[in-house]
Formats: sequence, structure tokens, C-alpha cells
Amino acid sequence: MKRSSILRRILLPAAIFLLLLPPISYLIFQRAAGEYALSLARRDLRELQKEVLPLIEETFGVLQDTSEEIEAAQSKEFLSRIKPVLRDRAGNAAMLILNNRLEIVYPRDEEELIGVEPLAEACSRLILARQEKPADGIYTVTAGEGGATFLVDFFEVPGGTRLRAKYLLAYSPVMEIGGWIDGASRLMLLISAGFALLTLGMLWMTARSISQPIHRLCREAERIGGGDFAEIEPAFRLAEPEELRLAMNAMSRRLMHAEDAQRDFFQNVSHELRTPLMSISGYAQGIERGVFTQPEQAARTILDESARLTDLVNSLLTLSRLESSGQSVQRVPVRIDGPIEDSLDRVSGLALKSGVTLSLEEFDHSLMAVGEEDLISKVLENLLTNAIRYAKTRVVTAVSVSDSHLQISVTDDGAGIAEQDLPHLFERCYKGPGGNFGIGLAIARSAAVNMGATLSAGNLPEGGARFTLTLDRTP
Repeated sequence: MKRSSILRRILLPAAIFLLLLPPISYLIFQRAAGEYALSLARRDLRELQKEVLPLIEETFGVLQDTSEEIEAAQSKEFLSRIKPVLRDRAGNAAMLILNNRLEIVYPRDEEELIGVEPLAEACSRLILARQEKPADGIYTVTAGEGGATFLVDFFEVPGGTRLRAKYLLAYSPVMEIGGWIDGASRLMLLISAGFALLTLGMLWMTARSISQPIHRLCREAERIGGGDFAEIEPAFRLAEPEELRLAMNAMSRRLMHAEDAQRDFFQNVSHELRTPLMSISGYAQGIERGVFTQPEQAARTILDESARLTDLVNSLLTLSRLESSGQSVQRVPVRIDGPIEDSLDRVSGLALKSGVTLSLEEFDHSLMAVGEEDLISKVLENLLTNAIRYAKTRVVTAVSVSDSHLQISVTDDGAGIAEQDLPHLFERCYKGPGGNFGIGLAIARSAAVNMGATLSAGNLPEGGARFTLTLDRTP
């Protein structure tokens, strides 16, 4: 299965989003700005209406029959009053004034007339058609060959047909609004595209700052896997890669220690195998060549060394089986009195030969723990054998319980465990003074681990050593 990289996983969705962001922003802004600009234009027209309507009322008064001279005077007065209003006001809205014959009365400037004549013609057609006003009172008018669009509001001055200022048209050019919106939209498109590219670049740098340490740690992992256990340096600035670096350094130290332990293990095993083999070979050659006058003594030595060699090989096979990843252990409730008594029976001969007394403190024989009976027996047998080897006169086995655990302890009255030996007691082929093969305690620890128990060692205040097997208690 093809897997995507961190760079691709971060950048691809971000790139798609950032590439779509400018055009979407452009469309949204164009639509929103258009609506907003049109609302401003309508408001501008309303403001102009508020300024113009009072002038109409004041100038022309109530609708009534008047003479041509009075209407002319009223129109002249209205024009003279409205021109300063239109000239001084702010906004895009402007005024177009038509007479009763639909001719342009205002503005009179020739340049302005050129711009408003198409609008005047379009509005004249609208007036003649007597088209019904929209709900908001504002018409949308298209005028001229270019199809310019205007918002237009009509005011018809009350009075006769001879008025010079008959139709007042407040208008706002939508074309200018649209042009401003298009320009602003394009500017926003450029700005958002620039920010999108900048953001994409920053995301790329951020993703690189994450992926590069990971790539480096991958190369370092390959180096460690190749047997180079040097620690990874220097430190990372990001917390997560630094945490991974520290974890890999700890792993590297453990692997180096395991390799050293494995090397020492093979050296020690080779030495333990070579010693009895050399004895067997030497005595066998002596018998073959007639060196010994009493070959029975040589044969006894060969048998003793063969038994020693057999014990070592059996111990190695047991340790290998216990430490095998395929070892399957059924953790079931076990009555602990059986394994304890069996273990004491197996080592009683060794204790008698060594002049050591074995004792078992009273305990509840119905107590049960979670484990495997054979493994519990194996642990206790190795602990008892080790204790007999170092005890002066006695070895004591005791059982204690807590709410959820059961402890089986084996203590001796020997010299105790040296402080420098305590951290290495359960390592394979580590031998203290007077040790045998250095495998017994390693077997005991592996057996305990296999059934989910713990094994610990320490010294007693009054002297001697204590080994404790802690099992989960069965209610």
C-alpha cells in the first residue's frame, strides 16, 4: 500500500483550500460589494430626495392654475435654488431636470450634456410610457450604445404644462459602481492569492520542520539497527522529535547493554562448557594411554563432569524455552502449598549435603494465586538452591498476603548480597562469589515474568539475603 508523506498529507489539502480561496473570495466579495454599493446608491438617492422635495414644496406650493409668467418665475426660482444644493452635496447621485417638452434644462454644461443625453432619452421614453413605479420607487434604466446602467428616481413637479422644471430625475450611475467593484474585486483576488501563496510557503516550511527531523531519526534508527549504538545528537527544537530522540537514545543504551550481556553470556557459557569438557577429555586420554593405575577414579571424575555438563545444558535449554517469544503460559488459579512443598522436597538432599536446615513457616494452605504450578515450582526451586549455596545454617520459606497480592519469600542466614551485585543478580551467566553457572536466577526471573509475576531481591537488616516472588492473589 502506497503511503503519503507528511509533506503531502499537510500540503495537499492546504494547497487545494488555498487555491480555491482566492476565486471563491473574489466571487463572494463581488456579490456582497455589489449589493452593498447598490444599497449605498439607493440611500444616496433617498438623501437627495429629502433635499429636493422641500424645495419643490416651497417653490411651487399647492397644485393650482397659474399664468405662464408665474410658472416661468417659479421654475426660474427653483432652478436657482437647487443648483447650489446639487453642486455642494457629496455622493455619486446627481440630478437631471427636464421641462414639460422633455428637454434637458439642467445641467447646461456641454460636457455634462454629452454624458446625460442618452439617459434623458431613455427616461423620456419611460415617462411617456407611464410605466408603473417599482415597489421601492427606483427604476433601473439602461441608456446609450454601451448599455450603461443607472438607478433613477422620478419627481414630477405639480403644476401646469408650461413649467421649465417639470421632471426631476435623481440618478446614480451603476456603471461607476460596477467598475469600482470590479477593480476592488481584482485587487482582493491579487491580495488573497498573495496571502495564499505566502501561507502555502509557511505551511511548506512548517511541514519540512516536522518531516526533516523524522527523516533524520529514520536514518539514525537504521544506524542503530546496524549495530552502531552511539547516541543521537544534537537535540531538536520541536518537543515531539526531541522526545522521540530521547526515547531512541534510551533504546540504544538498552540495546548496547543487551549486546554486551549477550557477548558476556556466550563467553561465560563457553568457559563453563570448556572446563568440564577439558576434564572429560584429559581423563579419557589418561585412561586410553594407561596413565591411571586406578581408572575407576578417573571414570568417576568423567561422570561428575558429564553430570555438571548435563546440568548446564539443561539449564540453558530451560532458559531458552522460557525466554522464547512463542512460550504460552496459562495463568490459572493455583493452590500454592503444592509448589512450595514440591520445591522443598527436591532440594532437601542438597540441603542435607550442605548441612543447611530447611524450614517453612506456617501459612494458610488454602491460599491460591494466579500463575502456573510448574513455573512457580521452578522459581522456588532455583531460589532455594541459590539460598542453600550461600546459607550458613538455615533457609526459611514464608508466605504473606495483601489485598491483591501473595508473596513467597526465601531467606538465608548467609553473608548477604554485595551492593555491586544487586543490579545484576538476574542477568544470564552473572555469577557472584561462589556461584555455579549464573543461570539459575535468570531462569527464575524468566519463569516469573512468563506468568505475570515479579521477582525481587534484597538484604535483611540482621544479615542474609531475601528473594521474594509476588503473585496476583485469587480471592
